Amino acid sequence: MITVHARVGGRVVEQPLALGDPLPPNTVWIDLLRPDEAERAHVGAVTGCDLPTREEMKEIEASSQLYTEGEAVYLTSSVIARADTPNPEQGEITFVLTPRHMITVRFTEPRSVATFAARTGRQPELLASAEDALLGILDAVIDRVADVLELIGARIDGLSSRIFTDSLDAKGFGRAAKKPDELQDVLRGIGRAGDLTHKVRDSLAGLDRLVAFLSSVAAGRLTKEQKAALKTLTRDLRSLNEHAGFLAHEANFLLDATLGLINIEQNAIIKIFSVVSVALMPPTLIASAYGMNFHNMPELDWDFGYPMAIVLMVLSAVVPLWYFRRRGWL
Repeated sequence: MITVHARVGGRVVEQPLALGDPLPPNTVWIDLLRPDEAERAHVGAVTGCDLPTREEMKEIEASSQLYTEGEAVYLTSSVIARADTPNPEQGEITFVLTPRHMITVRFTEPRSVATFAARTGRQPELLASAEDALLGILDAVIDRVADVLELIGARIDGLSSRIFTDSLDAKGFGRAAKKPDELQDVLRGIGRAGDLTHKVRDSLAGLDRLVAFLSSVAAGRLTKEQKAALKTLTRDLRSLNEHAGFLAHEANFLLDATLGLINIEQNAIIKIFSVVSVALMPPTLIASAYGMNFHNMPELDWDFGYPMAIVLMVLSAVVPLWYFRRRGWL
């Protein structure tokens, strides 16, 4: 699908572009969403640009992501989409800057593009030129990354509260052990937060390279205000990179803490079984001794032999439990 954004009479007009149709006058931004070969060829013909294919956009070499051809500058970076859903996506988007147009080629639908499109309707000056359009959409992409980092931070805070907040038992006394299902749910939450943080850091790395390349190759065609805006984007990316690193560290810390809690819960269960086994060993030994049925066993003829054996077994079980309790092992 091809969508063009043109400035008409001081306002921005958004309309689809059919195959074979010429570009409307004063077109600044051309957006290609999941274009097929015919759409890609048509936009390339009317703009004079050789637009990359989806396979070319996925190449990881810097020379394949950031390059110039004639007067056109090609910039490709990964962006985050559907970040607030259980299945966030990471896809590539290519920005092509020409003297007259700014072209975006994408096979994903990040919220930042829709946000920028809506913003141009309220602020037509964002499409004053191709350079302004590129800086504006990059600003929207970076703003969205900041929102995603805030979302990750909120999720990590919630997970931290679930891990480190003591829960009371049903009667309100003492700390109740966390249920295995709760810890498993926390582990899944940490995994999702860590995966999203990794995707964001990868996107930030691509955007950082993109802005640095744009600063070097397009400095001569940018105005003073545009250069200032580009420097602001650079500072924003640096601060977001630092914050993303902090969140990654927090996710690793919560993962270690959760695994430690699981280990403590498992040790507590094993301790209970060990104490029960030790407490039952003496009664078992006594019962085994008097169950051998040898002929010469004087206790078998005693009137109080059976009560004596019961008392011995009870005492042999109670004494180890009392000792463990006194030592603080229970």
